[in-house]
Amino acid sequence: MSTRSEARSKRRYSAVNLTDIAEEFWDRNDPGKTRRIPTGAMRDRILFTEEADGMPNALVIQLLQKADANHDGYIEYEEFLSLKDSVVEYSKARNTFNRAALSVVPRSERTLQKRVYLQEYSCCPPPLFMIVAMIVEVVVFIYYMVDMGLPMGVSGPAPVYSPLIYNPYRRYEAWRYVSYCLIHSGYMHLINNLIVQTILGVILEMVHGWWRVGFIYLSGVLFGALAHSITSPKTYLAGASGGVFAVEYAHLGNLLLNWSEMEYRWVQLVIIVVLSSSDLGFAIYDTYFSPNPSNTGHMAHLGGAVAGILVGIYILRNLEQKRWEKYCWWVALVVFLILVGTGVVLNIALPVPEFFPYDDESTIVLARELFKLRQV
Repeated sequence: MSTRSEARSKRRYSAVNLTDIAEEFWDRNDPGKTRRIPTGAMRDRILFTEEADGMPNALVIQLLQKADANHDGYIEYEEFLSLKDSVVEYSKARNTFNRAALSVVPRSERTLQKRVYLQEYSCCPPPLFMIVAMIVEVVVFIYYMVDMGLPMGVSGPAPVYSPLIYNPYRRYEAWRYVSYCLIHSGYMHLINNLIVQTILGVILEMVHGWWRVGFIYLSGVLFGALAHSITSPKTYLAGASGGVFAVEYAHLGNLLLNWSEMEYRWVQLVIIVVLSSSDLGFAIYDTYFSPNPSNTGHMAHLGGAVAGILVGIYILRNLEQKRWEKYCWWVALVVFLILVGTGVVLNIALPVPEFFPYDDESTIVLARELFKLRQV
């Protein structure tokens, strides 16, 4: 990163309006308003400083497009005023959406193309990965609620006979290490995951793309299952929490790497820390102090969080990388691959007799019938 960029990233500004910009470029040193501002200077003023955070996204786009379209390479005072007067008033809801989406993007990545995309975004096409994942989770939940023929409560029951759930007695069915995320135990389990996926996952997908968020999500699901299977070798696992934690903590990694460029960074950090502390506190209480411990897969949560941070560093990386960030990128990638590889090897050939339960090779139909008989 150049010296100029480093100096710019270290500056601190408060939000300003158009009058402040006009005063900066013209009023202070050019009372006659004859000065022409280089388009590069205006572009830097809009894209790479915190002042843009307080400006309507539509105005930012118009200024940048005007800068790009000006064939002589300068913006004159009259041109600036015409842009100011032509700004269309957008609804508060639209501005809130734009600010929320931009808040998860480092300033160095807030390009004209990305701002135009957000301004014109009309949910068509929608953020498909997260929406499809949530729809499938709801459909699977309803299907098994009907299939079990039992009243569904806040925390269960779960269809342990399902070919989707992680079953420690059927670890040879490798798809279960991922498909378990479609099964939920009770309404609250499902609703909590849907809320986080909607608030954070959808916004991240709109900004970073479906394949990046999808890769992070599935990495958390997979590594969460591997961590759970090794630490709780005889316990079932269900729920999308591994993927949800991965998305949440991927954002944390991105936030920390791009700290100086992120909007509302302290607010975002406090929210993540509060959520993390709450989950950690509950995990400790539930594991060591609760008289009636739940069957929550706390290690799956931790595994998802670790995967989210490591994968997020190289998937949601800063485009203007410093040297230490490049080293961090490679370290994160290597560490993640080592952890996943170790988890796979231990699940296949852990040299500890009777650590994992014996394989159950009965049919799914028989497992379903046995489940229903136990409920009678």
